[in-house]
Amino acid sequence: MAKSEHPQASIDWASAEVKGGELTVALVGEANAEWAERVQAVVERLDRPGSGWGATKVTEATVTVEAVGAGAEKDLRHLLDGAVQQANADYAPEAPDDAGDEPSEEDSAMTEAFRSFAQDEPAD
Repeated sequence: MAKSEHPQASIDWASAEVKGGELTVALVGEANAEWAERVQAVVERLDRPGSGWGATKVTEATVTVEAVGAGAEKDLRHLLDGAVQQANADYAPEAPDDAGDEPSEEDSAMTEAFRSFAQDEPAD
């Protein structure tokens, strides 16, 4: 498959940097312009007035968020990770029609979303 047919990417949180209240974080994977536009659209749809940050810009390589306020880190991470996951699901290859008992793309995406919470659990 060509890179542009099924772009998939994730946020490289280890690359996150805040300067003057502006967050810049790299994307890793195979993003393209359409994928970045989709992430941008999801962020705009889910973001709410009064959030602890300003405008978000998504490109093929980075996500930039203006005016990030202290204490907004977890909520902003949740928003951005969710938008990326949605774009990945939107551009995932379609399952064959003869999938039988295989879960739907939507079920698989939700399963992965719930399983990703395990990464956030504190270690004892």
